[in-house]
Amino acid sequence: MLAVIASARRRGLTARRDLGVRRGFTLIELMVTVFLLGVGLAGLIGTSSAVSRMMGGSMREATAAMIATSRFETLRGSTCAAVVAGTATTRGITESWTVTAINTRTFYVNDTVSFVPISRRATVKQAYRSYVRC
Repeated sequence: MLAVIASARRRGLTARRDLGVRRGFTLIELMVTVFLLGVGLAGLIGTSSAVSRMMGGSMREATAAMIATSRFETLRGSTCAAVVAGTATTRGITESWTVTAINTRTFYVNDTVSFVPISRRATVKQAYRSYVRC
């Protein structure tokens, strides 16, 4: 009988020791983890939307540069009498160019393009300059 009691005491001590061993996570640890994960995902979503707006704005800038380049090439293919100032609107981008004669066959052309990029609400103006020989 003494052996049974001693055996029961040993089991009780080991059972108490097992209660002291912690397994898993507490509720506070899980809540903190979920909160930090949520903050990280919110930052990631905010960054991705900003990047997509910037990409859209850069596409408009590239289109504006292409329109200005096209204008310079059009003026280069013209006769000297046809190289004059003007304005035009192409794909929602407004351009205005001025022509200054350097000599009878060389002109200085300043092409200003205006557009509203996707990432902003204000109008952006960019100036492109080139020399045209005819």
